[in-house]
Amino acid sequence: MHIAVCDDNVADRKQLERLLKRESDKRAASTGIIYTDSFGNSTSLLSNPMQYDAFYIDMCLTEGITGTEVANALIAQGVNAPIVLCCSKINYRAQSYPENVIFLDKPIKVAELGQSIDHALDIMSKAVPLIELREDEDTVYVTEPDILYAEEEGRNVIVTLKDGRTVKVATTAINLFSQIENHPTFFAPTVKTILNGRYMEKLGFRKVIMCDGKKFALHRDCVAYAKQLLAEYHA
Repeated sequence: MHIAVCDDNVADRKQLERLLKRESDKRAASTGIIYTDSFGNSTSLLSNPMQYDAFYIDMCLTEGITGTEVANALIAQGVNAPIVLCCSKINYRAQSYPENVIFLDKPIKVAELGQSIDHALDIMSKAVPLIELREDEDTVYVTEPDILYAEEEGRNVIVTLKDGRTVKVATTAINLFSQIENHPTFFAPTVKTILNGRYMEKLGFRKVIMCDGKKFALHRDCVAYAKQLLAEYHA
């Protein structure tokens, strides 16, 4: 488990680091080792937040920013990992947050920290897996239902999303498929295309017609699986 701590109170931040180290030692043989990265401001954290499994946040000494702003910024970037807001001068419970945001009172008690980690692990187990799509200057995180289809063009794969956006990824369709084939809705009707079976409209002779009307060639070896997906999502 990889945890990010973001707290502008140095003493509180160091104390939480120590408590998490002890918690890691206790859990090493059960839920696994806890690795912690610590930040005194949100800038570095927000530059690459998707690597973390959970966040412990309290910002109450920096003018113009609180834990709420940091949590909202994480959520805006697509984070669906557990976010633990640590209540000290600010009562974060008085505000509304998504279900992946939970709370922990300061001064932090060992038992309550353990409970928060258990809660975070439960949230993690239920979270929808994210798919990483890397563009030249940006990384887009989506879920399986967000992807409509992907087509290899030259040295890139153009991923078309359900909302109409496209993402250009510097890879091949085969490599991209190897990253997402654990999602059974995806299949490759040819070596240069990937389709999301939930969005097939109908099948023709050696072709697939998607819900947006676009047509793709269908290799004969994929016909049976395409029919299976069509029956599942258009029964």
